[in-house]
Amino acid sequence: MKKIISSLLLLLAIHLYSVADNFLVSYELVNAHSKADLNALWKKNKIPKVMLPVHYGVDVYEVVYNAKWIDGSFRKASGIVFVPKVKKGKSVPTVMYGHGTAIHKSREISTSDAQQGICIGFATDGYLALYPDYFGIGKGEGNHLYQHAESEANAYIYLLYAVEELKDKLQINSNGQLFLTGYSQGGHSSFAAQKYIEALNDPRFKVTASSPMSGAYDMTGEQEKYMFQEYPRPFYLPYLLVSYQEAYHVLDIDNIYKIFKSPFDTLLPKYYTNNFDKTLDDLDKIMPKVPKDVVIDSLVEVYKKDPNFLFTVKLKENNLTSWKPIAPVQLCYCKGDREVNYKNSEVAYYTMKSLGVNSIKLKNLSDQLDHNTCALFAVLSTKYFFDRYRKHGSNPKMKDVPRFKNALANIVKKKEEQKYLNSHQDVSYVQGKK
Repeated sequence: MKKIISSLLLLLAIHLYSVADNFLVSYELVNAHSKADLNALWKKNKIPKVMLPVHYGVDVYEVVYNAKWIDGSFRKASGIVFVPKVKKGKSVPTVMYGHGTAIHKSREISTSDAQQGICIGFATDGYLALYPDYFGIGKGEGNHLYQHAESEANAYIYLLYAVEELKDKLQINSNGQLFLTGYSQGGHSSFAAQKYIEALNDPRFKVTASSPMSGAYDMTGEQEKYMFQEYPRPFYLPYLLVSYQEAYHVLDIDNIYKIFKSPFDTLLPKYYTNNFDKTLDDLDKIMPKVPKDVVIDSLVEVYKKDPNFLFTVKLKENNLTSWKPIAPVQLCYCKGDREVNYKNSEVAYYTMKSLGVNSIKLKNLSDQLDHNTCALFAVLSTKYFFDRYRKHGSNPKMKDVPRFKNALANIVKKKEEQKYLNSHQDVSYVQGKK
């Protein structure tokens, strides 16, 4: 009898393991870029190969996977996997890139998408690059929760689980290194991913280094100030309110859109619910210049005066300033950023230093460049930062950037700074034109 019970327990354990290990729903080869294709793409986009070399062709897969939602159930999420065409048996590091804010569910896979281009840039230099769509974007189910640390992190974590299965199918060998980065909301999401991955303590996924870029880590501090002044991206506030209502039911109300002043109570739903075509620019055009002016005055007063207001409490829980990263961190930003206050990075840095975190550095890329114009230089700095760990392991030579590459980057940056100062147009190869 004991043998029978032991056998049944063993079978149950095997079944549970197989269920828990079955995260990959589907995968499809979407693009197969040869090295010649990428050389042509680099030439077309005037990307200096001395700064971002082309070493390998890249296969691009779209994946759908099961990921844990905030209530413990599982939902489908999607992402893109960029596989370098290295020699058989060669092991590669993994980098995960979190994209910036999106309000529409649709997402194409294309070399014209600059953020996907960043992943191609990593992959052609020998990184396995993973691009999570987050929940509710791409082919993911449900709605996206904006600036919500747990759901952002789960999109990363369960993509990692799914890619473990994909590696077996595609015979991808990993060297065990894991790098995390992202820009804007991707800065917040990649930092959240580091926090949650390190808390998992899963030996398969040990973060080697992270480089969050221009993220709003201090939402109830430095970033909050922008909500009460003229601001170039006023849509952030209603996005937060709609998302946190779904996540936490922060207001005892059946329809979250009732908290917005007319006509926004009727205009906003089509932008945040099942939006497949409207852009951030479309939304900003209808918004008031001061974000708080979209919300009814009585609720603004509650936010100002009541520290126990549930929305405020939950925002604080999703700040990413007061925890202790284990892996080395580089926080990239530009002081000219009018969209994500650069002091978000400074608050995170100094708070973490006070908590005893030593392997963390601040990287101001420019005193002039704004949010989008900053992105290209933040990405290059991140690439160089990760390359040092790739080449030198856990004890890299901590030079900032090779001298020649640094000089070349500075020449390009000075031109971009002058162009921005002359035009005041915040454009970027990474975040897209505004």
